Amino acid sequence: MQPPSQQTLPAADPIEEEILGRKWFYRYQLPSGRTTQLYIPEEIARIHETRREMMLSAIAPLTRNADPAPDAIDIASHQGFFSFELARHCRHVLGLEYQARHVESANLIKRACGYDNVDFLQENVETMPAGRYDPADIVIMFGLMYNLENPIGVLRRACELTKRVLLIETQTTMLDLEGPVDSGHASNTNFMHGYFGIFAGNPENIDGSASDIVFYPSPKGLVWVLRKLGFSEVEVLEPPSGAYQQLATYKRIMVLARR
Repeated sequence: MQPPSQQTLPAADPIEEEILGRKWFYRYQLPSGRTTQLYIPEEIARIHETRREMMLSAIAPLTRNADPAPDAIDIASHQGFFSFELARHCRHVLGLEYQARHVESANLIKRACGYDNVDFLQENVETMPAGRYDPADIVIMFGLMYNLENPIGVLRRACELTKRVLLIETQTTMLDLEGPVDSGHASNTNFMHGYFGIFAGNPENIDGSASDIVFYPSPKGLVWVLRKLGFSEVEVLEPPSGAYQQLATYKRIMVLARR
């Protein structure tokens, strides 16, 4: 046996080395036990823990002791964090993400960690035609609604993809305006069920919108649209104790829509 000073150490995993050579939007623990560095502040990264806790609590009735396990679609899967969380509880997860760089990053984590029940595809759901993918039991859409120029069209695609449960997490206007509005003549009114605020997008932000014009939903407006699209039950979920401040104050919300 060689003396300790001359023993050959195991070669480093090249995939892990590539991952650790970058900074990430999410903190991943790799098989070696090492973790990724973030390019966002630690305080902002806390949002992922709150989102995960709320998501797992919401889907638990569908995943607990399910046989067969449900399948899932992650719309705007980004670097795959929530797709991988779903993969622990679902038989298959499809991640749809419009930025090629994020698809590539997610596939790196998939290879390093051995997630064989997750697939990632580059897809812009805002321009995607109906019927391209088979519906799934669980559909999630986190951090996307407020980055869209055509939010209603994307909600229609999300509705078509959902067999049982749709979870949406989004920034909101916070303000909720509703009530009768004149329509064509003072004697004729239509009822406003909420609204979408108009904001500037930022296509140059790697984690931002594809458009320079985006719409934030009002909470009541988003709930009304989901009911109008055919979901029988729609509720704004209560944030857990210790939630990330934006979710704790309902500046962001997570909405659960059931068939």
